[in-house]
Amino acid sequence: MPASRVLPTDEATDLVRLVRELADKELHPRAAEAEATERFPRDMFTMLGRAGILGLPYPEEYGGGGQPYEVYLQVLEEIGRGWAGVGVGVSVHTLSCFPVAQWGTPEQRDRFLPDMLAGELLGAYCLSEPQSGSDAAALATTAVPVRGNGETAADGDGYRIDGVKAWISHAGQADFYTVFARTSGRPEGRDRARGISCLHVPAGI
Repeated sequence: MPASRVLPTDEATDLVRLVRELADKELHPRAAEAEATERFPRDMFTMLGRAGILGLPYPEEYGGGGQPYEVYLQVLEEIGRGWAGVGVGVSVHTLSCFPVAQWGTPEQRDRFLPDMLAGELLGAYCLSEPQSGSDAAALATTAVPVRGNGETAADGDGYRIDGVKAWISHAGQADFYTVFARTSGRPEGRDRARGISCLHVPAGI
C-alpha cells in the first residue's frame, strides 16, 4: 500500500475493508440495471446510513463516525468503485450536512443531524445556477427575511427565496436542500463573493 494510502488505525483499515465487501455484495450487482432504467437508489442510501457510512466524518455525539476525512475519502472511493452514481450521491449528501454540523445551533444539530447522518433524511446541495456554475460567487438567488405572515422584515421568522438553481443532485428525491442565496451584496463586481448565506430548506416548503 503506497504511503498516501496508509490508514491511521487498524479500525480504519477494517472499516475500509468492510465497505469494500459491502460495495461488492450490495452495490455493484445492482448498478448496471438501475442506471439503465434510471431508477434512483434511495434504498442504497438508507442502507449505507444505517451502516454508519453517511456520517463517518461527523461527531459521534450526533450519530457520526468521528473518522478523519482521509478515512471517509477512502471509503468513498470503495463505494464509487462499486457504483459510481451512489459514490457521487454519498459525497453530495455528506456535503449537504456540513453547514448544520459546522454552524448550526445546538438545537438545530440535535433536531436534524441524527436523521441526516443515519440516512433517514437525504440531502441535496443547491449552489450552482444557470449563469454561475463554475463562478459560484456570481450566484444571483436572493433570500429575504420575512415574518410568519409573509411580510418582509429585518427580524423575520424565515426567508423568502427567489431565484433559479441548476444541476441539483438528488433534486426531487431529497428530504432537505442546502441552498446558497444572497442575503446582501450583488452578483457582480470585486465583492461578489460577499453576502452569500447558506440555508437549510426542508423539501416541500
